Amino acid sequence: MPRHEPADAATPFAERARTGWRYPMRGAAPMTIGAITLFESIAFLPVTGLKLLVIVVGWVAMYTYAFECLRRTADGYADPPELAINSEDKTSVALIIIQLTGNAIGVLAPLFLGVPGLLVSLVFAFVLPVITMSLTFDGVGAALNPVTWVAAISRFGRAYLLLFAVMLASSLLQAAAQYAMKDHGPTFFGTLGYYLVANYLTVYNFHLMGALIHHRHEALGYQPESTAIAEAAEPDDDMALLSHVNFIARDDVRAATDILTERLREGLAPAPLHARYRELLRAQDRLPELIVHGQIWIAALVAAKETRRALGVVQDCLGVDPAFLPDDTLTCGPLADTAAHGGMTRLALHLALGYLRAWPADMGAPHYGLLALRMHERLGQVAEAAALGRRLLNDYPGHPLGADIEALLASLANSRKAAP
Repeated sequence: MPRHEPADAATPFAERARTGWRYPMRGAAPMTIGAITLFESIAFLPVTGLKLLVIVVGWVAMYTYAFECLRRTADGYADPPELAINSEDKTSVALIIIQLTGNAIGVLAPLFLGVPGLLVSLVFAFVLPVITMSLTFDGVGAALNPVTWVAAISRFGRAYLLLFAVMLASSLLQAAAQYAMKDHGPTFFGTLGYYLVANYLTVYNFHLMGALIHHRHEALGYQPESTAIAEAAEPDDDMALLSHVNFIARDDVRAATDILTERLREGLAPAPLHARYRELLRAQDRLPELIVHGQIWIAALVAAKETRRALGVVQDCLGVDPAFLPDDTLTCGPLADTAAHGGMTRLALHLALGYLRAWPADMGAPHYGLLALRMHERLGQVAEAAALGRRLLNDYPGHPLGADIEALLASLANSRKAAP
């Protein structure tokens, strides 16, 4: 089997879930699963303190390899990795901590809280997959943000419910294996069989999480590595044009810029062409054109639901003009929301306040006023938040969001009183 066999992102996720049972038996996965299982069998040696150490090391090794399977599948590869090449990065460390926390909650919550604890376990089991997947396409900070979970689940759509159902079924199957093999089977071989089943299911579940990211990568704004490699190996006409532009720019920057201008006027163009166009404009100090292009590209990116990339263009335009603001409510509003959800607080505040100033009579103005109020609070700007809140209540009397604004103002007042 080719080491870099690609997977088709258009394959329905239900089909990936059905055929994914074969994934842990492909490539290097069976050997890795078997090796870790055999290592865990060392726990049966009669050495004091050895059992717990072996179990922990085996557990960490299994989750580290499984997360590499998730990454590789998300990057569009059909075959498992040969080894966990990223095991030392902070994302993998965060994964281990998150999985440890999830398992602890799943076991301890029902024991200490009874039925409410069971509900807590189910809720955490529901969000644990999206937390794990967010580590891949958003990083550690976003993965720990509950707002990010909601946004990511909405982008995954109904497929996330299928993923949760499969993982829940896997958990029940693992529990059944523990009952039949480890707890009521032959002591050594029964426990070995249970570890083999548990490790197999772990790789399968992480493969499915990666498959869902790959299937929905466009909605997530995530570019699989396999796609980037394919594009580099087989450049299209636009990439050939970009090479030509770079050649022309060595001697005539303006002529190279004109070539790209004509191409961009034709319609949709890949991001590298836009980025190079902006570099050429900046090299000529053509700042007004840089702003105009930014407005056009930002609008196109938002329309294509690539809001994260659009935020990068906004930041670039702010470097040219600190007062820059997208020129349409349908562009500015979604960008403010995305910035707030992604932890880009100052950018979200700039966009929300700009929306409020530019379109005070728009029906979305109170919402973005409240968003700006929350960003002020997040930044610890209590005085600014209080002033904005009072102005919102005065400008939009009787608005349904008035109660939220009043509650936030009351919270700010209480926190100010409690401050020493």
